[in-house]
Amino acid sequence: MSITATLFALAAAVSVQSSERYGDCIALVEADIDRGRAAAQQWTDEGGGADAQYCLALADIAAGFAKLGAARLEQIAQRKDAGDDFIRARLLSQAANAWLVAGEVDFAEAAIGAAFELTPDAGELYLTAAKIYAAQEKWLQVVAAVRTAKQSGFVSAETYVLSGRAHVALGDYVAAADDVVDALTLEPTNIDALVLRGEIQQTGLAIEVYYGAPPEKDAPGK
Repeated sequence: MSITATLFALAAAVSVQSSERYGDCIALVEADIDRGRAAAQQWTDEGGGADAQYCLALADIAAGFAKLGAARLEQIAQRKDAGDDFIRARLLSQAANAWLVAGEVDFAEAAIGAAFELTPDAGELYLTAAKIYAAQEKWLQVVAAVRTAKQSGFVSAETYVLSGRAHVALGDYVAAADDVVDALTLEPTNIDALVLRGEIQQTGLAIEVYYGAPPEKDAPGK
């Protein structure tokens, strides 16, 4: 899932007021980025508060201005009307993802660090942390972050693939195969997972995927 799609999926959860105008703004950005961005800017200029600025940040990212969107998300997290610490941490996590899209790994690391300071026990933050570690080629940390997120009930095909890549880099192809199975169980058509599956199978390790409920892992690559 792209960063823009992910942010849109989380938009309702981050909204503080959940106003009708907020919903209309998000819908317009999804339908027509130029008109949506202009509407979000106008609403922000009118004093629309955190909801307006959040819609504008999404519009910036969707329009290809990831740095601007990331900076806006960080600014929103500092607002008094942004919400509680959980909301602020989620905003900072989204900012970190946007910084990654912009290629600004150091800013991404700082943003997710600030998010953890607000909510140290928020398991979902480890999904973003895993992406940052992968960008830094910190493979052991990638594996640990994905594992911690999973233990907290948060999983994604994208981060399973990152864990798989990390395991390949560490020379553990069996664990990488298990990551591929987990990724494809969640998203059977995930291109990155399918590519990784092919690469691993070239080493002679067969990977069987059971779509639907994940099977018990009683054998390597199963």
